[in-house]
Amino acid sequence: MTAKLPTSTWLDLLGKPYADKGRGPDAFDCVGLLLEIERRIGNALPNYKSDIHELALALAGTWERVNDPQPGDGILIRSACPPWHIGVVCGAGYMIHAHPQCGVSRERYNADPWHKRIEGFYRWKRE
Repeated sequence: MTAKLPTSTWLDLLGKPYADKGRGPDAFDCVGLLLEIERRIGNALPNYKSDIHELALALAGTWERVNDPQPGDGILIRSACPPWHIGVVCGAGYMIHAHPQCGVSRERYNADPWHKRIEGFYRWKRE
């Protein structure tokens, strides 16, 4: 059985609107949502005040690429504009993410339209 990110970690975030550089609590962009979920599960990440580009550059140094995605891991996804998007693994093939068209939502990352655009899964290097 695949582990899942406890629903209590993210359920109250569903339906929140998308906002560029949104860091909550009322609106999020994809980076802000990742930061909020990581905070809720006990990981003190740097506050990436910029956008997905800053986070994508930081992945190499502070995140490790993994082949066995676990709940709480980030999913880096190729996108058209901006060129990157990120979601957070909830478990059982689902992610939670913040997107301009749908706000904060839960979707399958292993199905269309996302699965063909996944660049990789990343886990915060816990110290």
